[in-house]
Amino acid sequence: MTTPLSGALHELLTAHCAQERNKELALALITAANRGGTNRLTRYWGDDSGLRLTCESVVADGDRVALRVTARTERASWTLLGELRFDEAGGIVEYYDVLVPLGDGPGE
Repeated sequence: MTTPLSGALHELLTAHCAQERNKELALALITAANRGGTNRLTRYWGDDSGLRLTCESVVADGDRVALRVTARTERASWTLLGELRFDEAGGIVEYYDVLVPLGDGPGE
């Protein structure tokens, strides 16, 4: 091992803290949307005041966060699968998503 344990431990803790920060930033987008704000997660619905987002799962790996979100309006429900990449300052530098309408099948 070429890096002292304290250096390796520092890198591990720094990476973990960045992942947790990025998860919190992604979850903050959901909170903001539920308060009526618009952001990347709400782009399909515009100013639909009846939009409610529920985070079903969130996973962080490095500078990326993946979300599975249920989106509901008075008319319909969808699953939004999103991937966000954050820079060191916490800004979104990449965003990808897939929107899947929820039907009337079992569990939906």
